[in-house]
Amino acid sequence: MSLSKTAEELREGVDLQSIPLAYLIPAIFIGALALPYLGTSYFFINTLIYALLFVGLGQSWNIIGGYAGQISLGHAVMFATGAYTTAILFIYYGITPYLGLIVAGLLAAAVGLSLGALTFRLRYHYFSIATLAATLGIYVIALQWDWIGGAVGLEYPIAQIGDSLSLMFDSRQMYFYVMWAFALGTTVLVYRLHTSKLGIYLKAIDIDQELAENAGISAFWYKMYAMGLSSFIAGIGGGLFAQYVLYVEPRILLELIRNVEFVLIPVIGGLGTVLGPIVGAAIYIFTREYTRTLLGGTQTGLSWVIFGTVLILISMYRPSGLIRRRPVIKDSNEHKETSTVSAGSEADDD
Repeated sequence: MSLSKTAEELREGVDLQSIPLAYLIPAIFIGALALPYLGTSYFFINTLIYALLFVGLGQSWNIIGGYAGQISLGHAVMFATGAYTTAILFIYYGITPYLGLIVAGLLAAAVGLSLGALTFRLRYHYFSIATLAATLGIYVIALQWDWIGGAVGLEYPIAQIGDSLSLMFDSRQMYFYVMWAFALGTTVLVYRLHTSKLGIYLKAIDIDQELAENAGISAFWYKMYAMGLSSFIAGIGGGLFAQYVLYVEPRILLELIRNVEFVLIPVIGGLGTVLGPIVGAAIYIFTREYTRTLLGGTQTGLSWVIFGTVLILISMYRPSGLIRRRPVIKDSNEHKETSTVSAGSEADDD
């Protein structure tokens, strides 16, 4: 290799798109474990915790929005279902959140499947409007429902913080590791989905639903599979959010901006990609938290102007997101040349 060629490669840098996800994902999450040691302030650790939580929530929406192409504006309903379920089971019945999170995920999946069964017959923006209407309706019901605390909400018994079965910690670092595990688990799940038959069918439905149905793919049922999986993750994410903030109420769970956040993260990072929600959550959460803190007081609201500007620039220069989709099925000629090596890994990338 000549020196000039080596220098040119160094100038171009490492192309992350060329690195297999099977290596890139472990590297990212192992590297993330060092982040709490870079800064120990409450604000920095709090921002990391939210970033990891929203990696998982972004992956949740990515399944139904990025892969199946269904622009849901109702994921706050499943998020709130998980949060309320975990909180109520613990506060009213003393059921540990370790079990409550599973129940929360299952109940959220049931709610998501019910919503999907009612709305998947709708196409294009009608589906988005219907899911948004569901969120607004549930928000009004939650405000009036005294059993779940109404507009005031429910608070966790802080006296049980530190109890081994309460999943409430004195240390912020423990929450960081819990959210890290959630982000890693959802990313691995989406990675497996990406390389599975279900993932390929969902992408086919996203590209051309009529053509996919003509090929024998049941668009309705595959979208239902995606909705159930996506809602299950959103429910667990809602339960973890409740365990972290230690209270639940309609405004923080069902407000309109919550729905928008679920959508923004994979849109910024890259729809239908495994790494997109990771990149999107890092950009969105750090921008939101730091601008909101630095520009608070008399400049409240300016943070959204700055974030809107960033979003416009991304839309102009990278409309499909910062992470590009990698081809799942490589060129046929390349496939023939590498078939003996890549038979099990050709669907390895975005």
